[in-house]
Amino acid sequence: MMNNNVEAPFIGARVPEATRQVGGIHWAPKKIIALLACLLFLFSGCSLTPDNPKGAYLAPIPTATLTASHPLSLSPLPTSPPLSDSELAMRIVQGMSLDQKLGQMVIVEFYGATVNGDLTQMLQGNQVSGVLIENKNGNAQSRSQLVSLNQSMQKQAPVPLFITTDFEGGVVNELRQITGERTSEQTIGASGNPTVAYNAGHSAAADLTNLGLNVNFMPIVDVLTNPNNPGLPMRTFGSDPTLVTNMGRAYLKGLTDGGVIGCLKHFPGLGSANLDPHLALPTMNRSLATLNAVDLVPYRTMINEGIVPMVMVTHILNPQLDPKLPTSLSPNVVTGLLRKQLNFKGVIISDTLWMGGISNTYSLAQAAVLAVQAGTDLLLGPRGLADTQHMIFGLHQAVVNGQISQAQIDASVARILEMKLHYKVIPHDKALQLAKNAVNVGSQGNITCPCNAGIGDVDVRKIAIRY
Repeated sequence: MMNNNVEAPFIGARVPEATRQVGGIHWAPKKIIALLACLLFLFSGCSLTPDNPKGAYLAPIPTATLTASHPLSLSPLPTSPPLSDSELAMRIVQGMSLDQKLGQMVIVEFYGATVNGDLTQMLQGNQVSGVLIENKNGNAQSRSQLVSLNQSMQKQAPVPLFITTDFEGGVVNELRQITGERTSEQTIGASGNPTVAYNAGHSAAADLTNLGLNVNFMPIVDVLTNPNNPGLPMRTFGSDPTLVTNMGRAYLKGLTDGGVIGCLKHFPGLGSANLDPHLALPTMNRSLATLNAVDLVPYRTMINEGIVPMVMVTHILNPQLDPKLPTSLSPNVVTGLLRKQLNFKGVIISDTLWMGGISNTYSLAQAAVLAVQAGTDLLLGPRGLADTQHMIFGLHQAVVNGQISQAQIDASVARILEMKLHYKVIPHDKALQLAKNAVNVGSQGNITCPCNAGIGDVDVRKIAIRY
């Protein structure tokens, strides 16, 4: 018989193979060593984690092994599509205070050939949308002076500026001291050749961009039905609506191709006027049928073609459109006719509000409020710091008092900024920075903007030509 009473060996003693028994199972030494090694690995793994800085981190063992038949496929991470000009504009608007928005709705005049304290305040304090370069205000004295002035203004502006002028031809040319004389619209129209008009627009754009300007309040598309019109000497392409349309289109395309924003003026048509609106308010009793057949042809045609960035509304009293308010202050004209009937999506700008046709009856602040209520986006008119602050304060009060809605202000500023983006007045990188830095001020909410790139009109005011 076999003796089952076997003494356990002492530790370290050599034990015969047959006596190494655990749970009735005989283990070979190699198996025991392998088992101990596995246990040591498992126990040590509990301490070699990111929480144990003294040990190396052992990553978890994957549950599956990649083989050649299952190659690793890395798909690119999804990225957001780039923001459109409209979306960028709305992002920027959402971060603006009310007064910053109102500043973007104003183009100012200023005095002198250099940046002074008043101009700095308008640029940085009021954050105006742009400036108007005028010879009579001493703004354009030499080429180097004007280039330096424009560069200095752009450096000071938180939002890049519209730098605008009336660079026409013939009688009206605010840069003649620098560029010399230019061919009048009358002479261009008499050629009957749209190429002549295109070249005139393109050469104007070259002159303007070289001087640091980016907006020309041109072309004039008034159809001259009163040859004795005192406000349009040599300033129209002609008396035939088709000719005016063809020449205006070509001139506008020349400006656009040259990188300058153009503006159709003077809506709804100044061609039959018998008074200069710089001095007084003309009355023109023209039916809508007549306007559609004559004066509105250039506007309707080019707006339908989608090439118009901005339209300028002038100061006329037409009882058949509005028996009480001048066209520039009339919702019937600005919103009803231009925005809705002609379906214009771009920027609507007022003719200058200090012209006699307006200032004989309304204060600057009153006119500004009425113009915005009518549907105007961009205002011409303040001359100097006091005028600018008076106008912006009047607009601010009108919004606070509920006379003008925040939504309307937001939509106008979005249209203005979108035009700046579309025509590279605001570079894309700068726009992204403005949008990134925007901080919601809490009063805008969700902004919707029915806008596409467009433009407006500005000219009549300053033919400060003494004739």
